Amino acid sequence: MALTVLAVGAGLMPSAEAGSGPGAAVADRAGMPTVTLKGKLGPLTKPSAPVSADAAGVLSYGTGNSPSAAYTWERPNGTYVNGLPKPVILSPPNNYNSLWAVNGRFALERVGTTSAYRIRNYDTGKVVQFDLPTGDTATSVIAENRLLTQRKTAGKWTLHLLEIPAAGGRPVDRPVSGVPDNLPGAITHVQQDARGAAITFGGWSGVQTLLDFATRRLTVVPDNASRLNLMSLSATTVLYEATNEDFKSYLVDRDHPDGPRTLLNVDSSVNLALLGNWAVYPDGEDKLVAQPAAGGAARTLLPQASGQRPVTGADGALYTVGGTGPDDWAVRRITLGADGAPVAGVHIPLPRQTTYDVGGVAVDQGQLRVGTLHLPSDASRATTYLSGSSLSLTASGTLNATPPRNVGDLGWHPPAGDGFPYDTQCTGQCLRLVGTGEGDVVRSSLNRSNYVPTLTASGRYSVQRPDPWFQYVYDGTKALSHTDHWHAASLWGSQLWSAGTRSGTVTAVSLPSMKALGSAVSVGAPCVPTEIQVVGRWIYWSCGPNKKAGVYDRTTKRVIKVPSGYAQLADGYLVSQNDAAARLSITYFPGAVPAARVGTSDLAPLKNQVGEPADRRGRFWAVDRFGGPLAYLTEAGDVTVTWPRVTTSPLAVISTDSPARVDLRAAGSKYTGVWHLSKPAARWKLTIVSAASGKTVRTLTGGPAAGRISASWDGTGPGGKKVPTGTYRWTLTAPAADHVGRSATAKGSVAVRS
Repeated sequence: MALTVLAVGAGLMPSAEAGSGPGAAVADRAGMPTVTLKGKLGPLTKPSAPVSADAAGVLSYGTGNSPSAAYTWERPNGTYVNGLPKPVILSPPNNYNSLWAVNGRFALERVGTTSAYRIRNYDTGKVVQFDLPTGDTATSVIAENRLLTQRKTAGKWTLHLLEIPAAGGRPVDRPVSGVPDNLPGAITHVQQDARGAAITFGGWSGVQTLLDFATRRLTVVPDNASRLNLMSLSATTVLYEATNEDFKSYLVDRDHPDGPRTLLNVDSSVNLALLGNWAVYPDGEDKLVAQPAAGGAARTLLPQASGQRPVTGADGALYTVGGTGPDDWAVRRITLGADGAPVAGVHIPLPRQTTYDVGGVAVDQGQLRVGTLHLPSDASRATTYLSGSSLSLTASGTLNATPPRNVGDLGWHPPAGDGFPYDTQCTGQCLRLVGTGEGDVVRSSLNRSNYVPTLTASGRYSVQRPDPWFQYVYDGTKALSHTDHWHAASLWGSQLWSAGTRSGTVTAVSLPSMKALGSAVSVGAPCVPTEIQVVGRWIYWSCGPNKKAGVYDRTTKRVIKVPSGYAQLADGYLVSQNDAAARLSITYFPGAVPAARVGTSDLAPLKNQVGEPADRRGRFWAVDRFGGPLAYLTEAGDVTVTWPRVTTSPLAVISTDSPARVDLRAAGSKYTGVWHLSKPAARWKLTIVSAASGKTVRTLTGGPAAGRISASWDGTGPGGKKVPTGTYRWTLTAPAADHVGRSATAKGSVAVRS
């Protein structure tokens, strides 16, 4: 295979902030041609959003804005587990408070809609499954191998602390003593740790209780006509607000709830958490402070903090996010020091991220697009924009990248005039970039406050999926068609390929007419594919991320064996995620490389990040399916581009938008044609010939084109006069920028009225 000069995209995307992006690219000539764009440290740190914690780690929710990876367990040693199953989250009557069935490293999960439940140890990954006894209702009160349930017995509510055998199976029923006969059935508030739980039954005017796991005893907290409201729990005390006493708050001894109470005398009543006899809270000026509950001077624990209420850990410590600034940011574990006062130590460091660590990678027609974070000088918070670089491969095999430039804001801005102007920044799943085949990416849109993912795009067409049950085919912004079930689809030019109705088949229609293109193609899949990708002669199919996959060669009619896992198809090769090895793999196809290189081999590290989904395509890595390289984000926060040495298919025009007729009598009217390409072209020429005389009336030319050629003819001939009414034939020719194969040719005609 010849390696020749590839110069693409000149002037395609004008720079909005020329030279404002991160530093210049650094070339690496080891192995296949490679270039690295160095990421600079940005204004944000590694995210963390604790909802449950203990000394072993922290459960975070929603740090990556990805529903499929919303729950993450982070450990002090820097390791983490993404994509944990959703714990049970109960909604008490009147929406008093959402009750999460989590307690430190332990969580309760329900298996579908059955009576089967499981308790998961987030730190070890061990899962203990059991069936809920008939007639029992699960609560959110759990611990290691323990679950509190409610049961109606003889018209009264009873409580049971189920003990789950270590191997799972039938739980041991341990009745809870001390349950009053008039106990309301609705649990409306819970705070718990490894020792037990503070539980509110019946809402604001209900019954306040304390449960001890070891003794399996429930103790009612005397109300004394104060209408107590549960506020916070510590290892030794409980904080209640007395709503009938001008909302004064009192500390109650967990061992002696009927004993004397201590009046809370601190400077805030918002977002308080207890640590022994101390109140810990954000002070409203970004600081986290600690103050003796009985009164006294407040101490600054952290000069900057998240502003949220600290999480009470199962181990009795408090957990929050903060530090002195982005260079000293961490999940902090707050405990009582030798002098009995709170001290904040580092539990999980949260280092600064680079400007590229937000993710979002696309390579399209030799153009690199990367989601980039920056903090404008006149703004108080970071925003995202799209960095653009043009890639070129010299005849000697050196890969170059132009300095990154800002090619567009990635924020979403609602129309002004509603009285509430605001903007939504592109984060998380919004940064799953999809190339258009024109050297750019499909910009995300919002639907009911959720980002609408794009499954595939080519030229003016895209397939978008606003929710799990519908996907739409769009011509620009116009919806052409939709399906109301999962329907694997891929676009290649004006062809829409989708999974057939029979196992192992795919079909194609022409856009925008939606007319069928031939019969179904049998691709050798043992299933109705859940995903397909089409690039020229190649069709990739998958039965699921962990199931069989393959590539069908339409030229040789053979199926190529490829690894399972999330993958992206290119012209001549496939890149796959190897999650077990945390690596990317590459599979070379017969016909694209010499026989000795055909098959699968290791390629590069696979980037992961807290709160991110298992599918990292378009987030942390991507391939150029239009005859080009691949790119991936490194653990250091850089972007590396690598160009596999494959023989690509000949350049082809894969879609043509050419009017059938033009009326030149209208002022300013002209003929404009658009041609979409399978890979970059070095130059192009459009020749227009009179069908009547056979003479050439106009020749238009242009330079390098990345994916799209657009040409306009004003209807004039060699003398500058309008051509007579008649039919004119046009021919477009374009040689490939990589000089592989013959020039692409497209022909057609236009009826001109002048």
